[in-house]
Amino acid sequence: MYEWIKGGTTMEQFLYDKDVNCPLCRNKFKTKKTRSRNLKLIKRDDDFCVTYKDINPTYYHIFVCPECGYSATESEFDNLSKVEKEILDKSIRSKWKKRDFGEVRDFQEAVEVYKLAILTGQLLKKSKGYIGSLCLKLAWIYRENGNDKEMEFLKYALSLLEEAYQYERFPIAGLDEVNLAYLIGELNRRLGNPKVSITWFGLALSNPNIKKHRLIQLRAREQWSLAREQYNMDKENKQNA
Repeated sequence: MYEWIKGGTTMEQFLYDKDVNCPLCRNKFKTKKTRSRNLKLIKRDDDFCVTYKDINPTYYHIFVCPECGYSATESEFDNLSKVEKEILDKSIRSKWKKRDFGEVRDFQEAVEVYKLAILTGQLLKKSKGYIGSLCLKLAWIYRENGNDKEMEFLKYALSLLEEAYQYERFPIAGLDEVNLAYLIGELNRRLGNPKVSITWFGLALSNPNIKKHRLIQLRAREQWSLAREQYNMDKENKQNA
């Protein structure tokens, strides 16, 4: 999907070049970013995955230095301490084979840049919320391509985001407490944990700030009902087994 854009006349409608300075090796490089004004929405999934016509902007959320392999989201890319640079020099830069991800990315390249960013985040002991959000977006990329690894990375995302909810400051992965509780509920539901998801949806709905999130309130009620149906069905199946 989307590979037809490579070499096509429409590429500039959706992407532009951004100049980036690598904080690790000082290399200057270009990477693609999405022109958000040209995106046409197709659908929104209940776990916040958004599908657009023609191009997937999620492919371009990760910056990768072609010279040293340092990888991170744009918001995190410039934030490297001296100790972190030493870690990356030893664990990434010294083993890196030069590759350029600065052009139009296909599915395999998108998967690779997210795995690089996840590895980098783990090495630097980034927040659970940050790494969890990367795992979630990688799961969405797999979903778009009908790949079974979607569920594997949804599980990673769920585990990390649950831990972040308990121990990290909000906002987490760009979400406030209401939205994250809802998301954790939905991930549990998708992964076959309806009983747990009911609890999380309830947590979102009982939050004092839920009235500020009318759409999430409606969605949480709908997904709570779905989870309740799943739970009752599972319970009935076990009794009849």
